[in-house]
Amino acid sequence: MATRAAIKKRFPRLLSILASLAAVLISIFCIPSAGSRSSAQLKTTTVTTTTTLTSARVDPKLVKYFNLNTNATVPVVITYKSKPSSADLSQLQSIGIKKGFALQTLPMVIAPMNAAQLASVQTQPGVRSIWANHVMTAFTNESRPFIGVPQTMADREVTLANQQHPGMPISGKGVGIGYVDTGCDATHNDLKYGTKVIQNVIQPMSEATVGDGGLAVGIGINIFDILYSEGFYAPVYIENQQQSDVESGHGTFGSAVAAGTGAQSGNFYGGVAPGANLVVVNSGNELGLPLVSILGAYDYLLVHQFDYNIRVINNSWGTTLASSPEALDPNDPINIATRNAHDSNITVVFAAGNDGDVAGAINPYSTMPWTISVAAGLKRGLGTPASFSSRGENNGTGVDVAGQPADPTAQPNLRPDITAPGVDIKSARMKGAGITNTAGLLPIFVGSNDVSTIPPAFLPFYATSQGTSFACPHVTGVVALMLEANPLLTPDDVVTTLRATANPMPYEERVVGAGYVDAHNAVRRALGLSAVAHPFNLFPEPGPVIVDPEGDQIFGTGLDVAGTTDAQDILSADYKYDAANRQLVYTMTLKNLSLKNYGNSWEQSSNFKNPADPNSTDTTIYVSATMTQTGGVSYVYGKITTLPNGTGNQTSLGAPDSGEINGNTITIRLSIDKINSALGYNAVGLTSTATEARAQVGVGLLFASDIANGANFVVQ
Repeated sequence: MATRAAIKKRFPRLLSILASLAAVLISIFCIPSAGSRSSAQLKTTTVTTTTTLTSARVDPKLVKYFNLNTNATVPVVITYKSKPSSADLSQLQSIGIKKGFALQTLPMVIAPMNAAQLASVQTQPGVRSIWANHVMTAFTNESRPFIGVPQTMADREVTLANQQHPGMPISGKGVGIGYVDTGCDATHNDLKYGTKVIQNVIQPMSEATVGDGGLAVGIGINIFDILYSEGFYAPVYIENQQQSDVESGHGTFGSAVAAGTGAQSGNFYGGVAPGANLVVVNSGNELGLPLVSILGAYDYLLVHQFDYNIRVINNSWGTTLASSPEALDPNDPINIATRNAHDSNITVVFAAGNDGDVAGAINPYSTMPWTISVAAGLKRGLGTPASFSSRGENNGTGVDVAGQPADPTAQPNLRPDITAPGVDIKSARMKGAGITNTAGLLPIFVGSNDVSTIPPAFLPFYATSQGTSFACPHVTGVVALMLEANPLLTPDDVVTTLRATANPMPYEERVVGAGYVDAHNAVRRALGLSAVAHPFNLFPEPGPVIVDPEGDQIFGTGLDVAGTTDAQDILSADYKYDAANRQLVYTMTLKNLSLKNYGNSWEQSSNFKNPADPNSTDTTIYVSATMTQTGGVSYVYGKITTLPNGTGNQTSLGAPDSGEINGNTITIRLSIDKINSALGYNAVGLTSTATEARAQVGVGLLFASDIANGANFVVQ
């Protein structure tokens, strides 16, 4: 119970806390020196964007940067209307841009530029846009049955209809997934290089030094060091790597959500499409993903599309509409790259972002008509939308299908397309000290404590995390299943099918899109089969606030070290306000409470927020029942708050009004006066959120055998 409060803290905020630390780690990478600049480059220049019809679109952040840093030379992306010719490259050299990277498929050049050179290149014929080197923020397994993955693989009708691999369940076999992230630890048994990860690539451009305004002002080992002679060359890639995720774990974790085999855990954990192949291109680190390395990754995947049958690309990174409104511009190089992928018949899937319900929260790259935007929800109960999952600006006033080729002028849909599991996700742990693979051991940031929710034998190999970063690869895996089922599907077909087969949810589209992803029905529709029932009903019905599937506790049914786990199998939990007695009544029903062992513990909790202070943090009120050594039951209530340093502070406040075990049901009554005293304000009339029921195995163990989440409730 000592770390109980901490699991309420959200991991998506961790990167901002540790950015300064990460900057120290990458200080070995160079920034172009002022000593190499010519006198023309050192001249003070105020940058403006021209308005002639022939001028290129210039990133407003680049203009702002040069106006504040007039003598700087920084990496930029020059996008042409078609692949640049030798004459175009000669023009760059004529104004002092002597060398850089010319992408092979995308019509782009990555090169160092100063303000005077920007003014010149902006008006050169054939130049479409000039963009700064932005840094993108890196935004699984009860989750598989919640979205219908094992149901799909067990569906004999689906197996019989599998024309690609007759007689075999649909698993994404043969479909290539491009994974643009921090890399991948392909020494992990779930991601073994050569059989699962069929290509693992390191880009020297992926390491970034962040300057003013969130721009990457240095590229890895520095463009001047990579290129020893003048000219424009293809980016440098180091292929066939066992390990490309050297300081994060984000890419390892996410790629295993999409397609991990589960071999290390006997399929206890595993990915959505275990038969799919992964092509991973390291494109950043804990500090973020520089634009130039993202474009390098896309160029690599497009060049090798047919070598690896790449049909879907996962993007668990991005920015916010509020901070980067220019990202909606079709001239943004990322939008050009993703549109090129779409037009090459590759489905592009993006995380919606982790900025919650505020204006401008949505990841703009996810909202383009040729991309799929994924929100995050709980992986159990009613699939409640995660509080951190970015809400959209509207319920969809643009278009979801872009045509083939995509219409670059089509209006984006400023909301998610679909929801997938993104809270308390279990997936592969990278070897090393990366933030993603160690955060669950703290456990402050990720919605769950590794030590209490992952079996000890699996702890070295699996971790816990959360965020739309990991909702996104759930959908990427589902897309791989669909494309094995029907390789003729276009990206427009894919998004239409995902939305049409989504499990309905009682929320606006700006929150959840079309609903919760349903792999079973998406695959059946791809095969031309009729629909079946959704995996779960996500609409609240009269009855308990929490409803949990039978037999989902961590050990399954039968005996364990503490006796029988039936007593830890939560079936339901409820919260009711007894106005007459001014008590909140907590009830939890378990499968079998006839055997009760010393140390067995059951807890219910929910969160309250002070309505008078919108900036206040939530306070968790909990009640618990624990078996004592003498065979009695100890009932306790308390509160959990968040300290200024972000850690949880749990306080036991004494005994509730009453508690009893009657058959398989535990009932605890707690007066509203005690709750109000703990909160410091009146709870009556408030909506309580984050309802949770937990069952603990036995004395001395932090391990929670079963955890169940449910809907909000109003104290009235």
